[in-house]
Amino acid sequence: MSREIQRTDDTGSTDAGTLEVELWTRRPVCGPRTTAIDRLGRLRSAGAVEDFSVETWPDEVTVRDGEGRHEVLALVERFESWAETAGVSVRPPFETRTASLLVGDSETVLRTPMLLAAAYDGGDLAGVYPCTDGDHTWTVAQFLDVVDPEADAAVTPDGVPGSILEGG
Repeated sequence: MSREIQRTDDTGSTDAGTLEVELWTRRPVCGPRTTAIDRLGRLRSAGAVEDFSVETWPDEVTVRDGEGRHEVLALVERFESWAETAGVSVRPPFETRTASLLVGDSETVLRTPMLLAAAYDGGDLAGVYPCTDGDHTWTVAQFLDVVDPEADAAVTPDGVPGSILEGG
C-alpha cells in the first residue's frame, strides 16, 4: 500500500492545507511530548499540516453518565467510533479500570494515554493515533512519519489507518 498522504478536494487536486492535528497529552508536557509538538511545528511550517493544537487531559477520569460526566468521555466515544469504522481499536491506549476509594467504595475510571494525535481532514475526524488492529499498533510517531514529506519511507508502516492516508 502507498505511504503517501491522500488529501484531495472534489476536483481531485491535492490540497496540503486541510490536515489539522489535535495533540492530546497528560501533564507535565515534557520529553517525547515536546518532541511531537516540535515536529508538528516543523510540519506546519513545511505546509504538511495546516494547523495543530496541543490539549491536556487528566491522567484519568471517572466513568459516569449524566450530570458530572467528564467531557473527555465524549471525546473518547468519538475516537472509538472512528476506530470501529476504520477496523481498529484505541484500547489500549485508553484503559478502563476499577479504582478503590479511601472510604471502601470503588469507581470505574478511564485512564488516558500519555500522548495521542487526532487527525482532522476538512474538519472531519480522519485518524486517531495510537491505534491497533490487534497485530500492529500505529504510534503517534509513525503517523507523523507518514505526514512528514522528509521522513524516511522505510520507517513508515504500510496501511496506517485513516481516511487521509491511502489504504486507510
